[in-house]
Amino acid sequence: MSISASKSLTSQAFERIRNDILLGTLRPSERLKIQALSERYEIGATAVREALSRLVTDGLVESEDQKGFCVSPVSQSDLIDLTETRIAIEGMAIRKAIEHGNLDWEAQVLSSFHRLSRTPPPTTIENHAAWALAHRQFHEAMVSQCGSPWLLRLCAMLYDKSERYRNLAERSTRPEERDTAAEHRELMQAIAMERNADKAVALIGTHFRATTDVILHAGFVKTSAA
Repeated sequence: MSISASKSLTSQAFERIRNDILLGTLRPSERLKIQALSERYEIGATAVREALSRLVTDGLVESEDQKGFCVSPVSQSDLIDLTETRIAIEGMAIRKAIEHGNLDWEAQVLSSFHRLSRTPPPTTIENHAAWALAHRQFHEAMVSQCGSPWLLRLCAMLYDKSERYRNLAERSTRPEERDTAAEHRELMQAIAMERNADKAVALIGTHFRATTDVILHAGFVKTSAA
């Protein structure tokens, strides 16, 4: 097998395992056995092992000597820390995007909001993928013109970590009793139409903390990591 083909298989394994972790199909603290994953995804064991090593670097998988790999655990303290860190980082990125963003950026924020507002909410399995994509694109658009590759990288990483908690909570809760569409509209208006950085940062904090409250009330996270 060529080096490029090997890298392709590793990338396939990485994306599929990562997706199943983010969706909650692979549960927190679940043991990840190389052979079982190789059979599940029909990808060679070497590629699976390399993919798991990459996921350790991303913080979605943990590795222990003599024990192998497992899905990273979740906890109340980790979620709260994650939320507050995300608020700080994304707030910084939003401020910079408002400062540097041009008319094309405003149009991108508006169009991504329009797509999200017209996408059915994730109340069914069928709707989940389309809504999740539109939701990610909206949040990416808001910070896309911040001018800092590092900020964008951190925003993406923190988004993924938060998405895993949200997807896990969806398995334990009924539909949220909040108007997320209105929250997204307020964010869009403050960022792209009013260019009001202080208001936008305050709104993103409220938005993220509201989601965290829903997750905590789902009751599946423990007070400390296992």
